[in-house]
Amino acid sequence: MNNKLKYLDEWKELASHGNFKLAENLYFEKLFPEVVEQFAAKYSSLFPGDQEILISMLGYSPEPLILTANAVKPSKHYIVTTEIRDDIISRIEEYLENDFELIILKDASFSTVYKTLKELFLKVDSDNITLDITGGKKSTVASAAIFGKDFRAKITYVDFSNYIKELRKPMPGSEILNIVYNPNIDQPEIYL
Repeated sequence: MNNKLKYLDEWKELASHGNFKLAENLYFEKLFPEVVEQFAAKYSSLFPGDQEILISMLGYSPEPLILTANAVKPSKHYIVTTEIRDDIISRIEEYLENDFELIILKDASFSTVYKTLKELFLKVDSDNITLDITGGKKSTVASAAIFGKDFRAKITYVDFSNYIKELRKPMPGSEILNIVYNPNIDQPEIYL
């Protein structure tokens, strides 16, 4: 994703000079749509199935969830979170083409996360499931990853190659979709 983003320099300038609200507005209005487009173009080939189910863990940053959803283009999308924040949900709705179902966890315990995801898996009855663990509290993400391995889901995480320390943000355009676990590749013992 080294293609030069049109508004990157302007965004960095605003953010580095403390104009955070202006920088955020520029980011979501002009810069992020470019990031989404490039990300989806680069990673959509990893999800060739037409009945892909996506389960996304959500925390306070909707960007990774939006990026993954645009790459996967799921036929059904479930977003799992511990709390609803209207500003985050609005942002997600703004960038997702497909509808999603929001699932609110009553707490972040292992048993709650695992049980909720198991009920969801039984409901969708599909072998083509991607579980995005980028967002959410660390405890929910850890529980989700364990669940995903147990139930043979493809597990993804949005990472980045460049980080802006001063802003505590990834460099826009440096996002990477990491397939952390693919049961068809990472469980060779099944195919012995």
